[in-house]
Amino acid sequence: MKFFLHSYSLPVVVAWTTAAVTLHAETSRPTTLETPVLLDEVEVIGTRGSLTAPTIAAARIDLTRTPGGVEVVDAERYLTGRASTLADTFFLSAGVFAQPRFGSDEARLSIRGSGLQRTFHGRGIRVLQDGVPINLADGGFDMQMLEPTAAAYINIWRGGNALAYGSSTLGGAIDYISRTGRDSSGGLARLEVGSWDYLRATVAGGIVRKNTDAYASFTQQQQDGFREHAGQDNQRLFANAGWRFSERIETRLYVTAVKTRSELPGNLSKSQLEDDPRQANPGNVALDQRRDFELLRVAGKTTVVTGDTTIDAIAAWTYKDLDHPIFQVIDQLSNDALLGLTLTNTTAVFGRDHRLRAGLFFNRGRTHAANYANNAGDRGALLQQDEHTATNLEAFAESQLALGGGFTGIAGFTVSRNRRETRRTFGATPPNSSYDRVYDELAPKLGLRWENAPRDVQVYANVSGSYEPPSFSESGTAVIANDAQTATTFEVGTRGERDWLRWDVSAYYAVVKDELLAVQLPPPAAPGATGTINADRTLHQGIELAMEADLLGRSWKEHPDHRVVVRGAWTYGRFTFDDDATYGNNTLAGLPPHLVRGELLWENADGWYAGPTFEWVPVKSYVDHRNTASADPYALVGFKLGRRQRHGVSWFVEARNLTDERYAATTSVVETFNPAAPAQYLPGDGRSLYAGFEYRF
Repeated sequence: MKFFLHSYSLPVVVAWTTAAVTLHAETSRPTTLETPVLLDEVEVIGTRGSLTAPTIAAARIDLTRTPGGVEVVDAERYLTGRASTLADTFFLSAGVFAQPRFGSDEARLSIRGSGLQRTFHGRGIRVLQDGVPINLADGGFDMQMLEPTAAAYINIWRGGNALAYGSSTLGGAIDYISRTGRDSSGGLARLEVGSWDYLRATVAGGIVRKNTDAYASFTQQQQDGFREHAGQDNQRLFANAGWRFSERIETRLYVTAVKTRSELPGNLSKSQLEDDPRQANPGNVALDQRRDFELLRVAGKTTVVTGDTTIDAIAAWTYKDLDHPIFQVIDQLSNDALLGLTLTNTTAVFGRDHRLRAGLFFNRGRTHAANYANNAGDRGALLQQDEHTATNLEAFAESQLALGGGFTGIAGFTVSRNRRETRRTFGATPPNSSYDRVYDELAPKLGLRWENAPRDVQVYANVSGSYEPPSFSESGTAVIANDAQTATTFEVGTRGERDWLRWDVSAYYAVVKDELLAVQLPPPAAPGATGTINADRTLHQGIELAMEADLLGRSWKEHPDHRVVVRGAWTYGRFTFDDDATYGNNTLAGLPPHLVRGELLWENADGWYAGPTFEWVPVKSYVDHRNTASADPYALVGFKLGRRQRHGVSWFVEARNLTDERYAATTSVVETFNPAAPAQYLPGDGRSLYAGFEYRF
């Protein structure tokens, strides 16, 4: 399926788009923590507002009702510098570990240790666009189909706090909220260039005509990459159109089209990384390893408001064609369909404020999967062929009731039935090659939220269950059947604002059963054999801290001409086995215990900003569950300078890794480190420089 224009047609797209539309944008520099608990600042949606795409102010109010770790990421925050990878997008998001594998879209994305051993094709987090899940039916998702410049803002619910939005995974949920013609009427042209032949060009625009609006964004992104054999060439189209039938009914149609080609330079040994981090693994080059796919997604959402009740009906269909030369050439063609219904009711109960949110999702996906011999990146002989079918039926509900004295009680649950079927149609048929498994689970939640009378401080606590059946990547790899991964998580925290300081801090403790990990297989497997199966019992615990302080002591309620602001995000996670017969209390491999990111910026009322940025991993992180090999600590320093304005020209210059540190951005995850196969490290980018230009009109 070829539905994209070639990159040489980009100037035509730019000219057509910029001639057709004009854009409205935010004025002031964004902040990391936007007064999260001022619940009296309610924006009333009038004739120009969208029912299907709430404003960022409404989203902040909605999320602060959650008695746990949540965040709203304003797109204006990451548009002050290079906006390309997930690490760029979530740089200041505490609790979100996002680290690119080779300075590209492909990344390790994890929240609270979700999908711990995945450095590719995400798992353990529900990813949505405008409230509609984009995960394929088996739970996996692709980073390459996410486009930060097409989003107005991003909602994050960490862990069980995503229950009220249909997610029962350990990691929670991330929701990209699209710009629409109603909030972004006008045009935008943005160009980013930089080291390693990096180029990212976006043209976008929206229109609104009475009861109809539309918005479209096209991005061309390409780079040679810091490392050899790390090139990327991506095109992404995001478009939506809304029809307002009355003040209480609106329908919006979404279309996403993605074409992506990504070379995979592979892992290096520690000595190779220290000697020349730009080199590629020779095996990856010889096999021309890549991850290429084309994707088309069509979704619809209808919102109906009747009295105190809001109903959202959603539907989506996703087509994906994957061509993935690695050790073999993986060829997958998938079709996924989803239907959903959610309800939010705010009718008082016994004279007390009450909010009920409930929903039902059904989705089914079929994947035709074939493996071929890899002949220097081309398909050789057919080796294996499978038909995968994933079916999910999920229901959820959450009730919030005001108890008096500033307290609100929360109770909820998700209940799921998930089916995973694989049928081997060609090739060898070892045990587990064909199977039909059904998983049923109930995950409850209880929580309590307190806020003071001025509503500028909240304290909360909750206990929640989580549940995740294996994706097809895990369920076919073991010699024994896979169980679903479950967990019980306890969480306490606070968020708020006082004068010159804003904060958001959560502490959690999760007892995980049957975590999906690559561990030693039990008998009758051969001694020492490993595979992805269920670990017995593991513990995930950590602290997520985001803060923002004006060092000049100016209150956040003021609007001074100048500020000196420090923003920081500290993600601490300790993930261990729990008295395991084989691994004892060893640390689970994959993530560093500490990740600290931040910036110190001078900002003024005219949109100017300048200052250093930093990233610090102060302790080593293990590569293997035996804890015999590790990646070294590192510290990175950068600097950015720029100006953002409501209309006209905005720009930035950003330098990264000024000391040219040689470090592992992330690593593979293995059961035992084998000195004979030491290539387990993925180097981060070296010293680099980027510049951006944006025109809004």
